[in-house]
Parts: sequence; C-alpha cells; structure tokens
Amino acid sequence: MARNYKELQALMDPASIADNKRRVREELRRMALDELRGARQLTQADMAEMLDVPQSSISRIEQRADMYLSTLRNYVHAAGGELRIQAVFPDGGTVVIDRFGEYEERPYIVQAIAEGGGVFRLRALPLHHRGVPYSTRPLKFSGLTKTMRALHLPEPQVSNIRKSLKDSAGSIEIGGSGRSVQRVFSVPDLVAAGFDETTISE
Repeated sequence: MARNYKELQALMDPASIADNKRRVREELRRMALDELRGARQLTQADMAEMLDVPQSSISRIEQRADMYLSTLRNYVHAAGGELRIQAVFPDGGTVVIDRFGEYEERPYIVQAIAEGGGVFRLRALPLHHRGVPYSTRPLKFSGLTKTMRALHLPEPQVSNIRKSLKDSAGSIEIGGSGRSVQRVFSVPDLVAAGFDETTISE
C-alpha cells in the first residue's frame, strides 16, 4: 500500500530530514526556468496569461541561453519571486548587483489615471520604493492610447484599460508583483514612452 510523504518523513531521523532539505535547496538554486515554473505549480499558459504574451513566447524565453534582464525579471515576478543578482567571490564574499547602467534594475509599476474632464495620465512608482516617481504630462484619450502602446502593452490590455477609464475617474494598475502581474517597467522603458521624473507620488 502506498504511503504519503508525511508518513515516510515521520519515520526518518532528524539528520536525514535535514540532509533532504539541504539537497532540495541546492536543486532549487540550479533550476532552469521551466523547472522553476513547474516547482511553482504554474503552466506555460498561466505564465502567458499573467504576462499578457502568447504561450509561444514563454516557450522561447525558457529555451533561451541569454535574454534581457528585464525579460528575466518580469518572468520571475510573474512566478511570484524577485530577481536578485549576486557576484560570488572565491573568498566567500558576495555582492548584490542592483544597478546595470544608472537605472536598469529599478522596477516600476505603472498606473493609468483618469483625472476627469477627458484628461488622463500615466504614473510610474518604484516597486520597492527605490527611486523617484515618473509621470506623463496630462493626456487626451488618443495620447493615453499612444503612450500605452509605446510601453509595448498588448492590444487587449490597452483596450481593457481604455474601456475602464473612458467613463469614470479612478486609476488602474498596469503592473505589479503578485499573481495578477502584467509586467514591471524599467526607467529606460518609461523614458522611451515619454515619462519624466515628477514630485507627485500620491
């Protein structure tokens, strides 16, 4: 008769349990992206939905030997984690690397805001409160659409945001770090789409 893991674990001595946990931690450190996704009990379809990309894009990401850090960061965020990069030295020292260029590793979430009277704005806030907020100038509806496309948001998401904001004041979060994540953005993403630094953070 088959026995479940907890029953078997109860029969193990503490040293064996500790050794198994150590081996699991070591395996987790060496996981490929598809194994990481599997360990989080997520399918390629789940990841595609959270990142608003075709499932084929997830397959390509998982098979690539190299990729942009922003792509890897978005993938890890969608799986519920946070990407951290460390330099490890022979003497045992480690250094966390969190700046590539001046701004590369500062993730931002973006909010689409209806300010009333047919005026809209996109605002970007640093995900971990490291960095200054960014904002677009006040936009008409066509400018809002153009800016969202400049952020490379997929058309279905652009359409949903437009519908939600068209007739009501309020804000919609475009990116974040939970299971509902669409994506996070870097400062180069924001600047390329027309955002500027701002003192507005509310």
